[in-house]
Amino acid sequence: GVLGSRLLESIVLFLMYQVPFVTNDNFHLHHWYGMWWLGMQSNAPEWWIRCFMAYCLGCYVNGIAVYGRDPILACEYAFYRSTNMECAFMECYEVDTGAGNETEYKPFVTPDWRTCTTDGL
Repeated sequence: GVLGSRLLESIVLFLMYQVPFVTNDNFHLHHWYGMWWLGMQSNAPEWWIRCFMAYCLGCYVNGIAVYGRDPILACEYAFYRSTNMECAFMECYEVDTGAGNETEYKPFVTPDWRTCTTDGL
């Protein structure tokens, strides 16, 4: 019935869109992201589901307004954006390859989430 199709839809969408992020070591489930995901899944016409959707989307808006829309892959995404745009402050990560004007960077080292430090720097 309807419950089975909704459950199947949620599982398929989770496998397609969430698993690639969740399996990454840098994944951080921000509350805005979790509430956005739940709000999008609660799209049935019953009044109590619409109330739950309103609550989830309210939490989403609150998270964005108060804390900002930080990326769910945190440091790795910031590293990717900085190196991809060849930001000047990333010079400490540059590796001399002797290939002329091509810029190479050291690989990203995942920081320890408990201390925010790495041994690889």
